[in-house]
Amino acid sequence: MQTLELLVSLKIPDVTALTAASSIRRRLGYDEVLKELRRSDYYSLDLNTTDPQVANELAHELAEKTNLFVNPNKHSYEVRFPQDRGGRPTLEDGLWRVEVLVTDAEGAQANDIQQALTQRLGYGEQVAAVRRGILWTLLLAAASAEEARKIAEEITVTTARDQGILANPHFQAWEII
Repeated sequence: MQTLELLVSLKIPDVTALTAASSIRRRLGYDEVLKELRRSDYYSLDLNTTDPQVANELAHELAEKTNLFVNPNKHSYEVRFPQDRGGRPTLEDGLWRVEVLVTDAEGAQANDIQQALTQRLGYGEQVAAVRRGILWTLLLAAASAEEARKIAEEITVTTARDQGILANPHFQAWEII
């Protein structure tokens, strides 16, 4: 079994990410800290193969030949293995890059995608599981990785009207990946 991540982003400016960034800066007070906010649709694909190259080719095929993940007119995508993502804040041009994955507890849309892949599109034996979420990438001005992680948590988890914006802990899970 191989697990791959499929990240799907808009080719044009993402107004959802721009609006969230504006709210984080103006309403939450992170004007000097949050330098950039990006959003991607996140899919984790468990594929029934032991060969990483075969899994990578299958993930690209699913992205390009089905209409479930990518519309080539408006999306770009990236396929990566989970072990290639880092797992903690990384320094990028003097700013800390933090990736926060937000998922819904129910996961109904991922179940629909898996069902379409396995039943309607004929990938039944090849796709074992699909998980879906939103991947937020924050570029933060911080003194250390630990400070960047703490700031990302404060920005992410909604605890009050003026604290957090990216994840509602009542029905969503989140993790820094």
